Amino acid sequence: MRILVACITLLLLTSCDRSTELPDCVDAKSPKDYGKFIVNPTTGLAQHVSGSVWYRCMAGQSFRGKKCLGQPLELTKAEADSYLRDFSHKTGERWRLPTKNEFKEILETSCDNPPLNPNVFPMIEVKNFWLSDKPWLQNASFACAIFLFQGSTSCRQAIQLQQPILMVRD
Repeated sequence: MRILVACITLLLLTSCDRSTELPDCVDAKSPKDYGKFIVNPTTGLAQHVSGSVWYRCMAGQSFRGKKCLGQPLELTKAEADSYLRDFSHKTGERWRLPTKNEFKEILETSCDNPPLNPNVFPMIEVKNFWLSDKPWLQNASFACAIFLFQGSTSCRQAIQLQQPILMVRD
């Protein structure tokens, strides 16, 4: 009986591990591979095949050449919402946080760390990024975010945490 319990325990503990190691996306993508995106090389915008248009850098950075320059901002949820209002006003276009589903559409499945195409989104950090989805408990103290190592999401992120954002044109 002890051997059976030990075997079951061992199986449960090892089943939580990743079944395959994926390469880092920076190493896995060839330099001209934009995947499911059409990129504008001068404006810093990329349109996904789904139709969503993304700014290619984290908030606080500007796109120049093939790079994101400047220091990315880490913002509370309220600061992120304010930043998006200001950015929308300055650009004359409405920008917002992506939804979980929009983010999931752009995630790469053949690589991770982060699971984004580095030719489309250069120098994206592996951190939690704010999402526009509302927590299912409707608790005003929490918001949703996606962790960019493998793309896992959580709607239990304290709104006072400072996290970067990516922007989608509305």
